[in-house]
Amino acid sequence: MAFKRPPQRRSNSQKKSNVWQIGRLKLNRSLRIPIIAFGLIIIYSVVSFVVNHYNPVKTIPAAQVSMDDSFSTTGYFIRQEKVIDIAEGDTVEYNYSDGDKVSEGTALVTEYANEDALTISRELKNIEENIAQLETLRNVTSTTTNSSQINQKIIDQMNAICEEVESGSLSRITSLASELRQLALKSGSLSNDREDIDVEIASLKTQAADLEERLSGSTTDITSPCSGYFCESVDGYEDIFTPDVVDDLTLSRLNELSDEKPAKTSGKGKVVSSYVWYFAAKVSDTDAKHLTQGNTVKIRFSQASRDVQATVSSIRDDADTDDTLVIFRSQDMNEDLISMRKQVATVVVASYSGLKVPKSAVRMEDDKMGVYVLSNSVASYKNIEPLFEGDSYYIVEQNVTGNDSLVINDDIIVEAKDVNDKKVMK
Repeated sequence: MAFKRPPQRRSNSQKKSNVWQIGRLKLNRSLRIPIIAFGLIIIYSVVSFVVNHYNPVKTIPAAQVSMDDSFSTTGYFIRQEKVIDIAEGDTVEYNYSDGDKVSEGTALVTEYANEDALTISRELKNIEENIAQLETLRNVTSTTTNSSQINQKIIDQMNAICEEVESGSLSRITSLASELRQLALKSGSLSNDREDIDVEIASLKTQAADLEERLSGSTTDITSPCSGYFCESVDGYEDIFTPDVVDDLTLSRLNELSDEKPAKTSGKGKVVSSYVWYFAAKVSDTDAKHLTQGNTVKIRFSQASRDVQATVSSIRDDADTDDTLVIFRSQDMNEDLISMRKQVATVVVASYSGLKVPKSAVRMEDDKMGVYVLSNSVASYKNIEPLFEGDSYYIVEQNVTGNDSLVINDDIIVEAKDVNDKKVMK
């Protein structure tokens, strides 16, 4: 007889539980699906509310800027210039500096027979300056001039000379030294009476007469052939880039002139005989569109201390290239420009000063341009008047009051949802 195992019974612990426990919370397992569905509905509702009601506002302040509408070009100076022969050597002394105005017949350069004659001439000039200063100061007395004030001026003048030397700019050294010498003479005159000054002047005049006698016959003057501006050096293109080429000048002709072999320049100087000069430049067709014949522009040269005013004299498109020949005309002359020939220049068509506004913030209302600004969480619409358009911004006119127009430091709204005038932005 076979043995049968009794049927196995499950223990209570092995039975499947109908309880769904979340932490300490116990729920009937049959409610699991409805609870999950309800939770998803709650999450969806919260997200939808945030998306529909959250309105982030991004602003930037209206900043004041100044900018130039300009482009870069390369061109050549064209002037009426007369070349003069100037003797070379250590016994030659220039009487004028670059850019100085001179008259016809003026002694531009003095050549001395030897070094001794040059030394005598310089000593004579120094004495003549002292005589002139003493004659100016002969009426100065201790009752009309305060010595402490003069001493302070002497110290200030010496400091100015030191600053000029340290900066490497020596253009004012001569005038500063002359003023210092005059102050020193004035200081010394306070302790002397008028008779002492007359005696000193008489003595200096005697010395000057003696030096003039010794210098007689030892100098030769090189005079200016015309009135104009003096320049110590030449570049050999004075007879190539002349005003008579301007009327028929083309880009190809300009290139031909610049390739010509310049004349020898050793021992030469020149006088720019006309106050009018031209600057012939190769300009891209795109940049040339910003120019109008007859308009005034500013030209900026890297080697010049200031911008110069010029008129757009002629605009000549070159059909074979993407460039245009532009000829500028000016009468603005100084020591920086007098010796220039080929130059890279920045042509400033116009300068603007106003408030910078990003294009992304601009809105159109009643066919007028404007922006929304944020003040105390309230959006306000303000009109703008563009002065200049850039790639991603406008330069707009700046106003004094901000009732209807944009003013500096207004918070321009560049990003917001459903922005309207007088709307409260949260």
